[in-house]
Order: sequence, then C-alpha cells, then structure tokens
Amino acid sequence: MLPLTLIAILSLGIVEGLDPYKGLLFSYYFHSFRKVNESYIVPIISSITYYMIGIMIAVLLNISDNILTRGIMFSLLLVHVIIKLVIAKVLHYPGNMKPKILNVIQWSTLNSIIQMNFIILLTLSILSKLSLILLPIIVVIVRETTYCLSVKNNKILFKLTEYNFDYFYLMTVLLLAIVIILPLL
Repeated sequence: MLPLTLIAILSLGIVEGLDPYKGLLFSYYFHSFRKVNESYIVPIISSITYYMIGIMIAVLLNISDNILTRGIMFSLLLVHVIIKLVIAKVLHYPGNMKPKILNVIQWSTLNSIIQMNFIILLTLSILSKLSLILLPIIVVIVRETTYCLSVKNNKILFKLTEYNFDYFYLMTVLLLAIVIILPLL
C-alpha cells in the first residue's frame, strides 16, 4: 500500500472517529441513561453499520483499477465534497433518540445511505481491498478510545463538539481524490 494511500485512509479514519456527531454523542447519551455497557458497544456497532453498506457495494461491484474508473471516482469524490459543502446539515437522519441499540443501527445505516459514504468505500476499494477493513477498524479504535477518555473527562467530548468536523472530513476526501487521480497525472 502506497504511503499516500495509507495517509489518506488514516486521516479519514481519525477524522470520522473523532467526529462526535457520528456516534460519540450517542455513546454519551447511552451513558447518561445509565446504560453503561451499551455505551461502550455503541462506537463499534455504529461504525460497523455505517460502513457495512458501502463495503457490500464495493465487494459486489468489484471495480477494476483503470484510467476510466479513477476518473469517474475522482469526479464522484469532487461532487461528494461539493454536496457536503453546500448541504451538509441536511444530510443527516436524526432518528429515534431512545437509547436502544436497534436505534443506533437504524441511525447509522440511514446516515450511511444519506451521506453517500459508499463513494468513499468504492474509491478505497480501487486503491486497496485491505482499506475496506482498515478504515472501519481505525474508526472503531479512535471512537472507542475517545469515548473511554471522555467518560473519565467529559470536557473532551464537549470540546470536540466545538469543531466543525465536516470541514476536516472534506479535506480528507480531497486528499483521497488527490491520491486517486495522482497516478493519472
């Protein structure tokens, strides 16, 4: 795996893992309702279900790596960035807020579809099939670590809510777009 590809995957995983609006606040919510055991499971379940559809699409389509595919994926990534930049707040399913694992599964699956994360996973599958496993693992590790640290000091989680992770996410998607188009230049 090329170093630039690995940097793009790690960056994307860290940004998505630290984003409190992609599961961390749900963990804290579970914790506040005294569902402590479930609160530690939420980062794992939300990550798996968020990436599951994209991984299934990437595996089923099994897109080959060629100039046309890279050009199409580059274009899709740019469109994805523009859509997220313009209407990021709309691309979110708030869902049922009862602290139940089934609601977390529903919430993360629908947000995965609405936010079109399968584009990221299709792109990653072109670069390396290993990245389909690596990205969710990085996200789970970062989310779980961040949550464990924030349970001990809730200022961490509240501090993370001050940042707009959509901009960090867009920068990592642009990095991924550069990685996908770079060999063609």
